[in-house]
Amino acid sequence: MSVLDPDVALVSDGGGVVRAARRPVVGADKVARFLLRTIAKAEPSSHFELVRVNGLAGFAVFEAGRIASVVALTVADGRVGRLDLVRAPGKLRASPADL
Repeated sequence: MSVLDPDVALVSDGGGVVRAARRPVVGADKVARFLLRTIAKAEPSSHFELVRVNGLAGFAVFEAGRIASVVALTVADGRVGRLDLVRAPGKLRASPADL
């Protein structure tokens, strides 16, 4: 919670193919709860890797050896102000080197 801006927003994109939040999730408490629920539902084989996404800090989530999600973090003044979560399979690339 300490790294999240109080007014942080999480926007997700499932591309109409996979589940994603339909509206932005706003506020540190709501974003933290959303992320914790999402992590709790992850497959046991899931793992995370730190990556750069379009020049921003971020991480990729792998499930069964394939990229399942990519999250770009917008950071200002040492706090995360926005998370862009992409889950749409057609928008994900094959490897973190491609991000």
